[in-house]
Amino acid sequence: MSTQTDRMRFPGHAGGVSRREVLRRGAAFGAVAAAGGLLASPAVAQSRRIVVTTMPGPRWEGALRASAAAYMARTPGTEVEILVSPYAEHYQRIGTSLIEDSTAFDAHLFDPVLIGQSHPKLEPLTALFDSDPGWRDYYMNGVPYFYRGSWDWDGVPYSIVHDANCMMTWWRRDVFDALGLAEPASFETILANAEKLNAAKANAGFMTCAGRTQWFLGMTFTGMMHAYGGRWYEHDEMDAFGRIDPARGSGAVTLDAPAVVEAARMLKALSRIWNPASLNALEFENAEAFKNDISHQQVMWSGFMTLQNPAENPRFHDQLVSRDFPVGGASPDPARTGMKGGFGLAIPRASVNKEATFDFAKFVTSRENAETFIRAGGQPSNAELLNSWGEQPQYQVFRSIAQGVANGHHLAQFAEGPQLFQIITQHIGDLVTTDIAAEDACAAMKRDVETLFRRSGYL
Repeated sequence: MSTQTDRMRFPGHAGGVSRREVLRRGAAFGAVAAAGGLLASPAVAQSRRIVVTTMPGPRWEGALRASAAAYMARTPGTEVEILVSPYAEHYQRIGTSLIEDSTAFDAHLFDPVLIGQSHPKLEPLTALFDSDPGWRDYYMNGVPYFYRGSWDWDGVPYSIVHDANCMMTWWRRDVFDALGLAEPASFETILANAEKLNAAKANAGFMTCAGRTQWFLGMTFTGMMHAYGGRWYEHDEMDAFGRIDPARGSGAVTLDAPAVVEAARMLKALSRIWNPASLNALEFENAEAFKNDISHQQVMWSGFMTLQNPAENPRFHDQLVSRDFPVGGASPDPARTGMKGGFGLAIPRASVNKEATFDFAKFVTSRENAETFIRAGGQPSNAELLNSWGEQPQYQVFRSIAQGVANGHHLAQFAEGPQLFQIITQHIGDLVTTDIAAEDACAAMKRDVETLFRRSGYL
């Protein structure tokens, strides 16, 4: 999942503009790009310098820098520049460069939540995939469609998905064994464990990736809602990748359904005994809490395989265990749990280095590059790599990622960007910080989502 705190929004996505209008403008973008000669022909000479934008951190910058060095050693005469920007600036750079048809960038580290807004400005990759059938088959067989499809639009791929991420449960095995606690496979077990863990050590029982101002709390609740058997709306279907068909619409908003209310009650109960830092915690704070013996049970994202690395976590690396996101409630759905995110490499239509950039992206995902990519901090999207490397204790979390990307719900491919998550975060934030009842919080959340969907043309 994407774990970022800022999202790109094109002009005109504010209130009052329908989704159909957004898509109409997107189609116009594509027509302008084609008319302007931005779709480079294979016969056009390609530059040997490739510029790839990314964010800082081992999983993104580290993995791509190491891959670039290996690629340049293998491909003399090609220069790959990895351009690193902080989270917000990275998303702003994507938005600005695509709007302006900038030729300065050849690939962006791309979040699936942006596809609905920006695919008309990205290179459709079907023809490039078909130009190398051997790699295409390796990639498509290794990265399941129920994951990589988040970066598609109308069945057309717009990214080479190289990075996998999802929400999951983590806990301290040594502490659980000492107290005789059950594996936290359900939220009911998590709650019971948290009370015992808190009794043994104050505030150690539960922590989650909430980040109320960055809509992580909304994503956490969404993962719980699906795990309890709930849905955002009537036509919220797994194989739709969170996208709403403009002709069919969303159907009724179901955020006040019994399963959703049940999940809200559980989150409120957890909030009464969780570590207070949860309310504003992001992945980084969660990982440090484990490293520093502050928290012993968490629900968080998978982006910290370093927790199992002796060099990164010398005290507890061999005691931390991860599993798929927990289920809960009276009618749990193990095939619809948690949230999945991750990143791909998308090539702008305006790039003049499409073939060379695609060759680099193929290399990043290749078996040849797997060890370089992983040891530099990368989390591969290929299920075979995840499961085989996950047999090593240092990479045990990879097996949990393979489960999570199979079961987790997708980030919504809305042209409105993160507004749905912002609404959910606001109301669930009120739920866990005030005396409001779960039923009232869910009813208010439903009303605001209905307003958003009417404005967007979904209802």
